[in-house]
Amino acid sequence: MKDNKEILRFIKFFKALANEERIEMVRLLKQNQEMFAQDVERHFYLEQSTTSHHLNILRRAGITKARKEGRKVFYSIDYESFKSCWDAFELLMFADQANSNT
Repeated sequence: MKDNKEILRFIKFFKALANEERIEMVRLLKQNQEMFAQDVERHFYLEQSTTSHHLNILRRAGITKARKEGRKVFYSIDYESFKSCWDAFELLMFADQANSNT
């Protein structure tokens, strides 16, 4: 079961990144460290609902995290979660190569 859970985690992670607008949102968050959701919306000239949808997909995939301050929601990259998923995927893909090189 653990393998199936991990595979579903990878699918969610890579599906979230398989969209040009979401990739650009990740780049923007990387440049700015943290942004108010409406600032992200203004940057891309998207409807509020579309921006919210993209940011929530990124958050559920563990790529970003949200922090509330009153009624405002701020987003930033969740580097710990991102690296954890990336490292697990890398291990899955290259474990055999690492073992054969030793």
